[in-house]
Amino acid sequence: MEVRNKIWEEFKQAKANVVCIRRYTSLQRQLNCIYQVFIAVCAAVGTFSFGFSDKIPFIALLSIAVVSLIKAIFPQILQPEQELCSLDALMDYYNSFMNKLEAFFYQLDKEQKTDDEVMAELFTLKEEECKKQSQMNKLIRWIPKRMQKKVDAEVQTYIDEVYFNIYKQDDQQQ
Repeated sequence: MEVRNKIWEEFKQAKANVVCIRRYTSLQRQLNCIYQVFIAVCAAVGTFSFGFSDKIPFIALLSIAVVSLIKAIFPQILQPEQELCSLDALMDYYNSFMNKLEAFFYQLDKEQKTDDEVMAELFTLKEEECKKQSQMNKLIRWIPKRMQKKVDAEVQTYIDEVYFNIYKQDDQQQ
């Protein structure tokens, strides 16, 4: 197995994990915010509309009850902030992991280390990463196909622009 190919595949997977975690936590935080705003708006409407109608406070209270019940029955819809913070920590880990992989490329290019030395370090790094991958799988509850396609596209764009220098090629062609 070619050491550079192994590093490259690990790098692409780590970048995909970073993008996936970023998009997932952003979406989950938006859902949490929408839930909190909905509860607050319904409570305010129910409170301030009591003088106008007897039905509006009942409808507001019923709306809060239904949404809270749905949240209780389907806890995977909204994720606690503590879990999202754990995902943020995982994203930091994968960013650091990518930096270490880039350092491996540099060390190989400058012949500071041999393939065997880099591979031994990579295996050590992968042992730790396997535990992080398991943790990520537990914390990310669902990824819609549409989000997965966006993650894949963003990773490919990043790799093309940063590592295959598409910008330079486009400038030279013009």
